Amino acid sequence: MQISSKGKYTVRAVLDIAQHSHGSPVPLGAISKREGISLLFLEQLFQQLRKGNIVKSVRGPFGGFLLAREPADITIGEIMRLVEPPLYTNSCFSKEESVDHCRIADSCLGFVLWKQLAEHVDSFLDSITIADLCNSSKPEIVYGLKMKSSRVLSGSGNALTSREPDSVELA
Repeated sequence: MQISSKGKYTVRAVLDIAQHSHGSPVPLGAISKREGISLLFLEQLFQQLRKGNIVKSVRGPFGGFLLAREPADITIGEIMRLVEPPLYTNSCFSKEESVDHCRIADSCLGFVLWKQLAEHVDSFLDSITIADLCNSSKPEIVYGLKMKSSRVLSGSGNALTSREPDSVELA
């Protein structure tokens, strides 16, 4: 599991808008300078963000980008799914095959493990909003993320409810 520069830069750019917009559009050039991300790369990322209703563009001499919705309504998971392939693929899957479309899922016991991992990753990333990351100090954010991670993991209980393969339940 690896998050590419594309995913990391996209989250940083959206956070930059949330922190610097104050109701006014933020030019990509300003984001590029602050975040050290190529302007050309940002232009490509923002096409996807606009299509995904994360940002909206404003034209003109004072134009740029604004968040399309409230920061509390935009999750990191939503952003990542727009720009990254699934984060929880495994080496046993081909590039076209995700954990949800494994050709041997019915006979592979490892599938249960990878499926559970996928659900944990999605739940964790979907539990974090742009507002969560913008409205606190770094120590508060780190503590909050640890707490969210603990809740995601403890909320699952015991993934396997029986030893019989036909009665395996995913939390």
